[in-house]
Amino acid sequence: MDYLARNPRDPARETQYSLASGADRSPRSIRSIPETPGGTRAPDPLMNYTLRPEDMETVKKLGEGAGGTVSKVKHLPTGFVMARKHVRCDPNPDFQRLLERELKTLDRCHSPWIVTFYGAYMDGDELAICMEYCEGGSMESVYKHVADSGKTIPEKVLGKISEAVLNGLVYLHKMHHVIHRDLKPSNIVITMEGNIKLCDFGVSGDLVNSLAETFVGTSYYMAPERIQGGKYPVQSDVWSLGLTMIEIAQMKNPFPNNLAPFELLHYIVNQPVPSLPEDEPWSGDFRDFLAQCMIKDYKKRPTPEQIMEHPFIADSSIRTKDEVDMKAWIRGVWGYVDRSTD
Repeated sequence: MDYLARNPRDPARETQYSLASGADRSPRSIRSIPETPGGTRAPDPLMNYTLRPEDMETVKKLGEGAGGTVSKVKHLPTGFVMARKHVRCDPNPDFQRLLERELKTLDRCHSPWIVTFYGAYMDGDELAICMEYCEGGSMESVYKHVADSGKTIPEKVLGKISEAVLNGLVYLHKMHHVIHRDLKPSNIVITMEGNIKLCDFGVSGDLVNSLAETFVGTSYYMAPERIQGGKYPVQSDVWSLGLTMIEIAQMKNPFPNNLAPFELLHYIVNQPVPSLPEDEPWSGDFRDFLAQCMIKDYKKRPTPEQIMEHPFIADSSIRTKDEVDMKAWIRGVWGYVDRSTD
């Protein structure tokens, strides 16, 4: 199959791409300097390397689903640690064009709210996508751990999560004309510095969708308009955000867990939207924010840019690190101790 190959970066820092022949199965990877809105990319320890499967050591498996297997890996020549996702590939030309387009999008994204893309290479018949490793884990793993500990997630922390996700969605839409399409707790990750980032848009969504593996596993987060076969507007990500934040706040999926996939689709379209229990002490602003996110008619639902003006997000944006220390919070969740200062 055709896939993107990497040329070395030149002194002018220009992006260079080339296509490898379908008969050429030697490991190749795509890398370039992202297009940044007035900024530059952080130093890249892999700049002078072509990513190859034989240079990767699997440290541990991080997760597995319809989209592929995610592992923590170490690049042996440098010792650099990354998250690597394997995606099954399809040889048809439409898939190839999609692959090229989406890898270019991943490579050009440079935002504090988006995980960094380090490269991609073919590993047998699978595409290996190497991304930034966020050691705090996904918000799904975080809320499950908090629940197991018998604790709750403070509303101010939920505000910072919502704020970061919206910043990421606005960046994708405004800078790259990309809709995430698969927003859910497992696709929101956090570093041990407390930085919240989005992952698994583009390649990990569209390419898997092209293999007809869509509904099972991700239908919980689909907006009604998508289920009904309509267009996928940017407001669909806002619906998924609302549902995601209800799940993180409640630390469980808000839909009945005994429904078959198509029963669930019918439920989402025809039943009242989920909401937080009335007997729990959530603020009116948070409840209204979620209600605005989950307006069933997408034409009346705000876009990510519009919902950022909601008081719940506006108030969160002016809270300082002293008021909401995300680094201290995530380290407290995992009982992390920084030995570097000992």
